[in-house]
Amino acid sequence: MQAIWYSKSIFFLMLVSVLFNGCAKTQEEKELKTDGDKVSINLEATVFPSQEQQVIASAGGYVKKVYVRNGDRVKSGDILYALDKESLRYDLQGARSELTSLEGMRSAAWNAYHSKANISAVNLAASELQDVSQLKSQGYTNSFDENNYKKNYINAITTQKNDQINNYEKVKNLDATIATRRSNIKKMQYELDHSSGTAEVGGFVAGLNITAGQSINTDAKICSIVDIDHVIVRGGFATGLLPFIHPKQRVEISFVTTPPYRTVAYVTQVNPIVDPKFDNMTLDIEVPNNNYILQANTRALVKIDLPKEGQKTVKEYFMNKNDKSGIYQVKSTN
Repeated sequence: MQAIWYSKSIFFLMLVSVLFNGCAKTQEEKELKTDGDKVSINLEATVFPSQEQQVIASAGGYVKKVYVRNGDRVKSGDILYALDKESLRYDLQGARSELTSLEGMRSAAWNAYHSKANISAVNLAASELQDVSQLKSQGYTNSFDENNYKKNYINAITTQKNDQINNYEKVKNLDATIATRRSNIKKMQYELDHSSGTAEVGGFVAGLNITAGQSINTDAKICSIVDIDHVIVRGGFATGLLPFIHPKQRVEISFVTTPPYRTVAYVTQVNPIVDPKFDNMTLDIEVPNNNYILQANTRALVKIDLPKEGQKTVKEYFMNKNDKSGIYQVKSTN
């Protein structure tokens, strides 16, 4: 038992030692490599299409015709599919007819709100009450008759107020409904004007998922347009190496492809904001895609040779002088 415990203790100490030594290097050190006296930055990178458009339906309806298939090359502005315009026109015509009817109802309610008919009834009831009151003061009628005319006058006022309130509420409700209908008509007109889906970028059609006769909704995903005539090689690098990486800098790229492919290119863009996908700053390199050997997510190794002054600086700041191996592990972008 003591021997087993002793063996486990030795193993534990060895494991701690390995972990401690592994963590001793900074991220910058891990992305540096020496070859004799020369120092270079070595990064793992991933291939991305130079452009990619997600084609989303701007209008819903029945698909009348699909003009492309998966793998077809398209140019910016090419028509990809068309919806049934007759159905859209019919719906738009019905909506406009309904709007005309609502506007007529609103006009009638507005006129009724301002109508003098109820005011005339109130004035007549007031005149009759005045006459009866005068007759009562002369002894020609009694209080019962006078009270009946008072009731008529009060009812006329109440009816006038209620009719005005009802007509005003009707106008307000119709205004809200008309505003909604007008907005819907604008949307339907927009859908009619955009009943044909077009490519916004040039490239290859991928992931096409509609067929003629199918009904689609607005915002439905139609396909992707992927441009891989040129690709973007994107790699992540430690923040401390930012001063040594800049646009137009020469790089050597080795791609993990069959057959193996290597090329020389130049840094297109440096992004000093940490990318969450890489957990690092990133650089982009645009590369021609000869024979389409480079596809999305192809892995690559990017080597950046530093000038003498840069080599001297990184040695002073980042290189572990006690490590004589000369090899520094490259951080994965996973």
